[in-house]
Amino acid sequence: MEESRTKKTKRNIMVSFLYTALLMLFQFVSRSVIIKYLGEEYLGLSSLFASILQVLNMTELGFSGAIVYNMYKPLAENNTQAVCALLAYYKKVYRTIGLIIMIAGITIIPIIPRLINGLSISKMDIYFLYCLYLANTVVSYFLFAYKTSLLEAVQRMDLAKFSYIVVSIVQYTLQILSIVILKNYYMFVFFMCIGSCAKNYVASYLSKKYFPQYECYGELTQQEKENIIARVKGLMVGSISSISYTTFDSIILSSFVGLSSVAIYNNYVTVMTGVTTIISLIRNAMQASVGDSIAKDSIEKNYSDMILWQFLFSFAASWCTAVMFSLFQPFMLLWMGRKMLLPTYDVILICAWFNITVVQHSFLLYLAGNGLWWEVRGPYICSTIVNLILNLVLGRLYGITGIIFASLFSILVFGLIWHCIVVFKEYFRKSPSSFFAKQLFYLFVSVVVSAITYFICLQISVDGLLGLLIKLFASAGAALAVLVLVYWKTSIFKRSLKFLISVIKS
Repeated sequence: MEESRTKKTKRNIMVSFLYTALLMLFQFVSRSVIIKYLGEEYLGLSSLFASILQVLNMTELGFSGAIVYNMYKPLAENNTQAVCALLAYYKKVYRTIGLIIMIAGITIIPIIPRLINGLSISKMDIYFLYCLYLANTVVSYFLFAYKTSLLEAVQRMDLAKFSYIVVSIVQYTLQILSIVILKNYYMFVFFMCIGSCAKNYVASYLSKKYFPQYECYGELTQQEKENIIARVKGLMVGSISSISYTTFDSIILSSFVGLSSVAIYNNYVTVMTGVTTIISLIRNAMQASVGDSIAKDSIEKNYSDMILWQFLFSFAASWCTAVMFSLFQPFMLLWMGRKMLLPTYDVILICAWFNITVVQHSFLLYLAGNGLWWEVRGPYICSTIVNLILNLVLGRLYGITGIIFASLFSILVFGLIWHCIVVFKEYFRKSPSSFFAKQLFYLFVSVVVSAITYFICLQISVDGLLGLLIKLFASAGAALAVLVLVYWKTSIFKRSLKFLISVIKS
């Protein structure tokens, strides 16, 4: 069974990495094309609308996560009837959620222009573009988005993502051509809607083809519905908290500073999010396996695994942070030009934000695997309130710097520290002091490695694309060498190396 888990996780990671890398490439090209042919205001507008609709998406309240969690046991027991009943319930819920989002989205149309400072785009264009973005969000709820939960629960999202790759290539190609040839942003958004519809149909087709036994029929008992609702309560506040880190940022920046600042800020956040997503897809691919391990193995065995994941995620976070810190400014200078650069101290804050985000994955695997969403409602609620207050105060006073600091502070205190305490109390039932001591050392190593790599890259005077490539290889090689030198003789490094070799050979 362990070998089966490993193979499934490995397969999902490989396909997810390919799909994510492709999306990152197309997002990079599309942002570049929008800046060149339409200007930074349209790029800022795109980020603003995406943020507004992510806020509306909080209506989803975490039902998808709760449904997937509740599928683990009946799937393991081959209880087809229970899985079908969950799908039927999920379908009804999603249709209702889609209707709520559509009504809420239409209701706020009149206030959209007030969220934009220094508007030079006509209000009619603003309204029409917003409606297209709203349609793109709502359409998934009315189609077959609920089928994705089945593929995720059985660890076969690789089936869908292979097809998504084809859909994405066609979608982004048409989007980019609509800007380059037609200079028509309406068509750009329209093709985005078509792509969303196509992906939903793909998920539906694949679930019917490979898992025809699972259809939408049957009813859940009242007790089962109450269990789902109980988990959704925790996921609801978690969803709100997660969304607040970036969505409120763009809205507040647009209101206080303007669309140009949103574009600059989101250029950096897009890069950070892209790297975070690549690492997160590893966690997502592992989630079902960890859930299975929680259901079948001892707490001691899972704690030992978690310590291994802590080191691996911290190692990855340190390496990526060092490379990002060294390349952020040279890359942005080459990509967007000097006028779109942030100060170096903002880059330091963004890199710290990234590092803390990544190192949480080790214990978040066990938070989600145990369904502890309601137990972490406290840190989620506090994080949302504090982050929003700091955004409003520091965003008005210090602009982008204040916004970044608000997110960094919130994710450190309420994410890394408080979430970890809850997981250790509710599942591992031991003090997290040893975990924090290790994590503090890993973070210290990350700072040292980042400083060394940054200093090395400063000595490279070559500019342009060639200079960027040289700095990429220099920073990646130097960071890896220092990390290996620091950890080489430790038992956790040897264990990690042995584990990675076994995964590669499996």
